[in-house]
Amino acid sequence: MPELVLRPTVRHRPWALVPVVLFVAIAVVSGAGAGWPGVLIGLGVAALVVVPIAGHLLRSRIVVTPSEIAVRGFVTHKRVDRSQAASVVRAMLVAPRAPLNDTVFLLDRDERPLLRIHGVNYPTADLDRLVEHLGLPAMTADRPVTAAELARRYPGIVPWIERHPFRFAFGVAGGIVVLVIIIAVIIAATVI
Repeated sequence: MPELVLRPTVRHRPWALVPVVLFVAIAVVSGAGAGWPGVLIGLGVAALVVVPIAGHLLRSRIVVTPSEIAVRGFVTHKRVDRSQAASVVRAMLVAPRAPLNDTVFLLDRDERPLLRIHGVNYPTADLDRLVEHLGLPAMTADRPVTAAELARRYPGIVPWIERHPFRFAFGVAGGIVVLVIIIAVIIAATVI
């Protein structure tokens, strides 16, 4: 069986680059008021955004060989033995205030997740090729689903934070409020 290599692209959604271009333009223009040093600082700030995005697009890939399935990100590299994969679940995941994310999950024989492939930077046709190339039984959701809905059918397929985004957000916000109150009490106690 031949090797399949898929690389991310933004050609299928060029609008995703608009915020990056705007940020770079704002950083450079805002620095221009301070002369050349300001422009250089603006370019440096812009590079802090552009370099990770470019690095992600250049380094990331999905590689399927006869023996393994590997997903490389900007800093991560996950591999699984191809013989462990028993089925594929593909779903358009709906998250609060985020675009739909075409996601491919590889499951073992006990329907436990082995690997998750976020398809946000891959065209739908590439993910179709991936699922077809794997040749495993595939279940595709007939409509966009939330992480909680998917987890009801496949327990453990998505993490708790993703299944309960609002609980997580309220928990973090509550923790920050408690921390601020504790710091305020300590400051007030030292001033008195």
